[in-house]
Amino acid sequence: MVFLHILNNPRKSMQRLGFLKYLIWQASLARTNSLRTLGNKLIDAVSRKVPVSLTPDLKDYVRHVLTESKYKDLRLAALKETNGACKDEGKIEIEIQDYYLSKSDLPSRRGKLVSDDWNRYSQLALDLHFLRPGSYSIMTRGHSFLSLVSDEERKSFDIHAPNTPYTTNPLYLSSPQKLLLLFSLVEADGDLLRRLYKILLTRNDSFTAIEVGNYLPDIYRMTAKESRNRVRSGDDSIRIQRLLDTADKIEAVKRNPNPGGKNPREHGITVRLEPFVDLSLLHKPDPLSSSYEIRKATRSYFEPLIESESVESFLNSRFFGTVNKSLNFDGMHKVDANSCLSNLQKAYNVLKSPVGYAPITELSLLAGIYSLTEMGTFFEISECIDILKALQKEKPRQVLFNVDRWGMLNFVKFN
Repeated sequence: MVFLHILNNPRKSMQRLGFLKYLIWQASLARTNSLRTLGNKLIDAVSRKVPVSLTPDLKDYVRHVLTESKYKDLRLAALKETNGACKDEGKIEIEIQDYYLSKSDLPSRRGKLVSDDWNRYSQLALDLHFLRPGSYSIMTRGHSFLSLVSDEERKSFDIHAPNTPYTTNPLYLSSPQKLLLLFSLVEADGDLLRRLYKILLTRNDSFTAIEVGNYLPDIYRMTAKESRNRVRSGDDSIRIQRLLDTADKIEAVKRNPNPGGKNPREHGITVRLEPFVDLSLLHKPDPLSSSYEIRKATRSYFEPLIESESVESFLNSRFFGTVNKSLNFDGMHKVDANSCLSNLQKAYNVLKSPVGYAPITELSLLAGIYSLTEMGTFFEISECIDILKALQKEKPRQVLFNVDRWGMLNFVKFN
């Protein structure tokens, strides 16, 4: 069992989940990677300048987001006061990430990456178990995610003919992508999310990131206090102390009237709000602002998470039923062996290793995503595993299990 479901190093730069598509794709191209290489590839790709038409959406974005002095000529061009940044009439050169973020139908238009984010954003892929620490190679969860990303999305920052419209915006998330990312975020940060959203669900008004970021010190301290009796190693003790240290740093920020835009409070709260806007569970009245609202989807998702005995029990036994309701899939709960096994076989073909084994939980998760988004039916991960167990008893030579040192089912192989 995981000691703490809390992000190791939350950063403000982790706002937009869509950037993971390019990062994980690049990681999949080699057996081992360096964090610096991956991070710099991402920054180079998203900051590549492209000529685009000066649309109303882009003008609005430039005026509100690109406010630093280095963008002065670009703002003037957007205001049509000068043609200094234009190469052609009605066109300007802009970073490709700004073009994608400028789209007015995005639920949030913030999250631009800068050069210093090369190692900060990549930490998100580690915390979500998409990449393996040390080698930064792609893990099974990363393979699941990449299987749900189209070729056009993977290459959207990398390959484009000049002067052509960019029709595939990687910052949009499909329904299967939302399900896998939502599961991964709760698995990585569920202990904190349960406490934070228990507070937020009591609100009927809009709130800002700074306002709710002030809740974090108490949440960190409460989590640390309740976790002490479960400490099993020196690493666990270090994690608890890190929570307490971060709580103290945020308290110092609260006392500072001008703490700056990137401080421990903003780092800690942004990644607990902005990704859930992408996932349709939190609403921003203005996609360019830092103001948020609780909606029906927020309550229908987080209430079951808060009520569950643990993060593990929620993910194993209630996840798909909860997202079915909160994201309006209107799927039917159907624990049918044939249906479950057909989706398992499809997932198995994606995730099996060269020797034929696949992690049972990852296999059941991807199969559940296929079932809900493609067939309109859902089953929980625990129900899927029960079907596998029954099948193994019936056909022990066709279904092989591998267990870990604690006797827990870990991998499965189909002959």
